[in-house]
Amino acid sequence: MSDTSKNLENKKPTASGASLMHKVGLVELIFILLLVGIIFVFFFGMRQLKEDKAIEFIAQEKFEAIIPVFKASIEAAEEYRRTDDFGEYPFDFGQLTIPEVADYNTIFDDETGSMKIDAGEFLILYDGENYLFIAESTESFGKAGVKVIYSLRDRSYEVSDPAPERKPTVQDEWLPQD
Repeated sequence: MSDTSKNLENKKPTASGASLMHKVGLVELIFILLLVGIIFVFFFGMRQLKEDKAIEFIAQEKFEAIIPVFKASIEAAEEYRRTDDFGEYPFDFGQLTIPEVADYNTIFDDETGSMKIDAGEFLILYDGENYLFIAESTESFGKAGVKVIYSLRDRSYEVSDPAPERKPTVQDEWLPQD
């Protein structure tokens, strides 16, 4: 055999660098897609978490703004009970003398004749039959209809939210611990 034929036999086709780059297997594609997916999940998930925390913080500040008015109303009802001859709570909001502890407006409802306190994002009502103070959120809170109920008899708070999956809502941790 001649030298030229030996050279031809030993040479095998080899892939060049450019063609190797185009040979990406299925496993490598899956790993690349997995990494990209993880990055997107964390990036967008963390961004959404920050937005949710900001909305919750604003809602907490709005709720905490009404706590002084709420506590003053409860204290006025307790004071009325201490001074009442029969030891009963008032049957009407109008019987209470609520001190000026925060910014609020007193509203008289013409339809029912009952008194309400407008504390910005919440309306505070009094149920004289069941002895309940009810703070109901308005649209300026972000969602209307969230109720924080304080029972004078039980001295306990309760949160009633018709749609708890929708934000914002009042968390139990925000309630005063008396």
